[in-house]
Amino acid sequence: MFVFDSVVHGFDSTAANVASRYGRSLLLANHGFQWAMVPDPYRLEPLRYFQAVSPDVLESLLFLESDVDMACYHMVPAFGFLHDMSPMSVGLELKRRHPHRVVNYGGVSPLQGRKALDDLDRQVEEWGIIGLKLYPVDVVDGEVRVLRFDDQDVLYPILERCRKHGVRVVAVHKAMPLGAVAMDPFRNSDVDYAAIDFPDLNFEVVHSGFAFLDEAAFQISRFPNVYVGLESTAALAVQHPRKLARILGEFLIMGGGKKLFYSSGASSPHPRPTLEAFARLEMPRDMVEGDGYPELTDAIKADILGRNYAAMHGIDIGKAAAAIAGDSLSRERARGIARPWQRLPTPPVPDDLARETRL
Repeated sequence: MFVFDSVVHGFDSTAANVASRYGRSLLLANHGFQWAMVPDPYRLEPLRYFQAVSPDVLESLLFLESDVDMACYHMVPAFGFLHDMSPMSVGLELKRRHPHRVVNYGGVSPLQGRKALDDLDRQVEEWGIIGLKLYPVDVVDGEVRVLRFDDQDVLYPILERCRKHGVRVVAVHKAMPLGAVAMDPFRNSDVDYAAIDFPDLNFEVVHSGFAFLDEAAFQISRFPNVYVGLESTAALAVQHPRKLARILGEFLIMGGGKKLFYSSGASSPHPRPTLEAFARLEMPRDMVEGDGYPELTDAIKADILGRNYAAMHGIDIGKAAAAIAGDSLSRERARGIARPWQRLPTPPVPDDLARETRL
């Protein structure tokens, strides 16, 4: 099956990157999530986790240490939390090295007003982005402010500019709070308004189903332009397969089989155990017989793992597979999957966040 990882990051998880107390709590929560979701030798102890992930490291994680074929790199435009949590320099370098394997989403914080529009213009012109990533909160002047998808003054100018530039996919982080902040902004219901008012744009709700599952399932059944990004949600396959099976089952019985996008969430956690556990996942017999959930057939898995995401972006899977066949990464991976974190160094001096983290 062709694997198109729909959300990857090159995280900078250092204390120096923290822009506010909220950013610190976010980095600590991210470390705890990866520690709980994947087993040894894939999870990282604090000493190795709290550092910046380079293009070399992410390249190896995705294409040598796991069976990912293509990936979409996302910024994290929550600049009041962290100065630059997922630096675009990493995604741009991977795109330069592997233009047939990597695509990029830009990211802006609409709460910054005119600057967000200028940033979007520049990202389209200079980076060639194929989508835009947004977050429902940011920290402005020390306070958490909320970005709602029904805000015609703050958000709609961004969506109109996307339309002008031909950027047809807008992704938004939902369901998983950014550390120690209120949960309410992470509900997905406000996406309804933008989906109604911008029917020519596609809205990719990332982390969907991890929380607010019923609302998310109803949402994709009602709006043809709303999709589900399974970043972090898919990681449940490793240690909590029944929970993931129920999430997928609810989406599937609401007709969402063509709307689900696989994501490992790399670089946190490591992509390989999530991908392999997802590929092995089966719908439990009692859920099929008792809840009416469909079987997770190979065809459904192939859709989720790559075909759905490629279709939304108009990417021909056959041509994409042919473009990477025999490239340097394919030749190296043919010799066997590399050991996990093979390119990640051990910092000679622990980061401040590593010093204070207790397992």
